[in-house]
Amino acid sequence: MTPELRALFRARYEAAQAVNAAFAADSQATEEERAQARTALEAADQALIEGLETESRAPRELASEIRLANYLGAVAGEAELRGAEQELNREMGLASNVVPLEALAPLPEERADAVSPQDTDGNALAFGTVNQTTGPLLTRVFTATDAAFLGVAMPAVPPGERVYPVMTDGTTAAMAERSAAAADAGAAKFTVVNATPKRLSGRYVFDLEGVATLGTMLESTLRADLRTEMGYQLDRQILLGDGTGANVKGLLASLDLTLPPGAAFGSSALANDVSAVLAWATSKSLATDGLDGKYARSERDLRILIGGATYTLMRTLYRNDAAADDSDAIDIWTRLGVASRRSFQVPAPATATISPKTNASTKKVQSALVNSEPAAAVAPVWQGVTLIRDPYTNASKAEIVLTAHMLFDFVMRRTDGWHRYAIRTEA
Repeated sequence: MTPELRALFRARYEAAQAVNAAFAADSQATEEERAQARTALEAADQALIEGLETESRAPRELASEIRLANYLGAVAGEAELRGAEQELNREMGLASNVVPLEALAPLPEERADAVSPQDTDGNALAFGTVNQTTGPLLTRVFTATDAAFLGVAMPAVPPGERVYPVMTDGTTAAMAERSAAAADAGAAKFTVVNATPKRLSGRYVFDLEGVATLGTMLESTLRADLRTEMGYQLDRQILLGDGTGANVKGLLASLDLTLPPGAAFGSSALANDVSAVLAWATSKSLATDGLDGKYARSERDLRILIGGATYTLMRTLYRNDAAADDSDAIDIWTRLGVASRRSFQVPAPATATISPKTNASTKKVQSALVNSEPAAAVAPVWQGVTLIRDPYTNASKAEIVLTAHMLFDFVMRRTDGWHRYAIRTEA
């Protein structure tokens, strides 16, 4: 084990210890301190996942010197790469028209995790304050994605097919008396899941005069634009991809829509519906009764992604059905240690078929995604964004079109720790 990996394992252990201490029964930690501890643990989890996939990582000293504008300028002008860009591509075995993912990361002076001697008010940092260190590559490139929040691993991988073996059935054990024959051990079974590249594309248009002036002034804008658009589409595919055509089969398509814990089907005309609109008690049950003791042993193990309608409804649900009560449904999740987030990408409420029913509901429901097993879903991103030059399409305008292609896939290795609950929002 390398010193870097050893440090990641230790950081993850320390973050878990901090969370346990913050949420202990006798803890004096504030809600803010608990939230910070939980966030630190999530970051440590993702850092460890990324740390195990370092074979495609660019050398740090070169990655800090490259500029996206230099790659775009070279391809647009049909010129050879030079300097750090040329050296890095040779080091990583990338063609001259391939941009390493490191070139999409924020510049050091723009990163939120850059070390600063002052706080946001311009004051000196308090004694003992520890600045956050640089996070894993893809968490810096594709920041604040819903997929990363849910624990989807996003390793940067080298070219070629990626294979993930998953153990689906283990051996069996049994007690045996002295001198008695032991029970036959059941054979462990493995299912091999293959990840194969799918393509995301984006386009840039440059005029010939612009190519000559393409330099560091555009660097921040280019990086932000390309990583934002690619990251958004990557996130959207992981959540909403339907598996048809060029789309991957995302989370919503991979998981059956089921009743949330504590809920039941209605009767008569509502036999295909959740029996009632979400209430404070059922909101709490979604967290407490959703623990399976295997992947989720405490509420801190749950990550829940909800849509806008569900979030708005939960903010109106109080323990005593009165706004004077200071505990709405979101608050109780926070107090229990549940990590929750609202996403605009969760589809709006609509009628849907709730398993095991075969007919659609009559009342509208909205999906809530719950995960308690990080890295059970993987979205590998192949190293490098390929740029293809097209000088012909807009030749009459003296414009050059650059098309950027990024390869990725999404694989559900196991679904045991994942759930997609039907939240009834319509009375």
